[in-house]
Amino acid sequence: MLAAILARADELIRRSFRFGTTAAQRPQVRVWHGERQRVGHLGYAQDDFNLVGEVDAGGATVSLTCTVNGNPPRSLTVGARKDGFGDGRRLARTGHFNADIPTAQLREGENIVVLEARVRRGEPATVTVIVERRSGSSALPLMLDWTSITSVQDAGQCVDGKLTPVHTGYDRTFLIGNRTWVDYEATVPVTVHRVDPKTGPNSGGNGLGLLFRFTGHVTGGPRNFPPGQPKWGYQPFGAIAWLRWADGADRPPAIQFYPGDRDGPTNHGTFAVREGATYLMRARCESLPDDASGAGATRYAFRIWEAGTTEPDDWAWQETQVSRTANRNGGLALLAHHVSVSFGTVDVRQLSPGLGT
Repeated sequence: MLAAILARADELIRRSFRFGTTAAQRPQVRVWHGERQRVGHLGYAQDDFNLVGEVDAGGATVSLTCTVNGNPPRSLTVGARKDGFGDGRRLARTGHFNADIPTAQLREGENIVVLEARVRRGEPATVTVIVERRSGSSALPLMLDWTSITSVQDAGQCVDGKLTPVHTGYDRTFLIGNRTWVDYEATVPVTVHRVDPKTGPNSGGNGLGLLFRFTGHVTGGPRNFPPGQPKWGYQPFGAIAWLRWADGADRPPAIQFYPGDRDGPTNHGTFAVREGATYLMRARCESLPDDASGAGATRYAFRIWEAGTTEPDDWAWQETQVSRTANRNGGLALLAHHVSVSFGTVDVRQLSPGLGT
């Protein structure tokens, strides 16, 4: 009898072990934008290529690594805050990841990137992504009609999140153009679907607009941002022209200029926004002569109006930024900060001849 009981217990233990390592317990890794991706074909925009996606581990604690071309694996952060806000910054939700892969580590042509997710006492899950590095450019003028684009990477790079309004969160950023861009004007229709009633722990108010002369996230820099994975140092850039719901999602947002070298935005009145309505944003950056100390000067301007109405003659604001550290070149980023939005056809035009190739 005792032998039979021990044999039965042994069988139950072995079954339990097998149940703990079945495919049902294996985490699922989903890579956004497909398992064949491209970088460099539109020019050199930022130091990193962002491979973004999510891991579903059924509530279990999961570890995730990234291996590029057989080099040693690197640990990635997976969003896991108890409040559901990912890592509180660039990872918007539980399970989200963002592998910021240095473009310099990618060879010309195809690169093999392997993501491996593990949970305790479970089988690992791996996904292989082919990242093709090419050389190219984004010349101005540039017109992006989304109806004729089959892959988002034909248009630019999803630095964070998805271009379509699936996951709202901290700085959902889509980067267009490259570091050769200097002086340009952009016109973009935006349709606001929802302004999140609650934002993350480091987010402040909701925001929607255009980020000029963006060249990627940094570690260190003039503001000495700490390291992170993904990196979250957001300055320097040129400037942001946007709407900012600093007083709550149910109040009219401020029309705001946000400088590229420091905190301290400037408000220029408010603009009432209706969910489901479409508005046009037009903004520009123009280089000016350096000041007497050699600091760079740029004039930024912004206006917004509802589609179907007459465009205002005057700018909502014009700001001259004089700075030694704000970027003087870089691409245009579409920026949605805790706002669900659809972006329409993007029209970018060069302001100074001989630039923007």
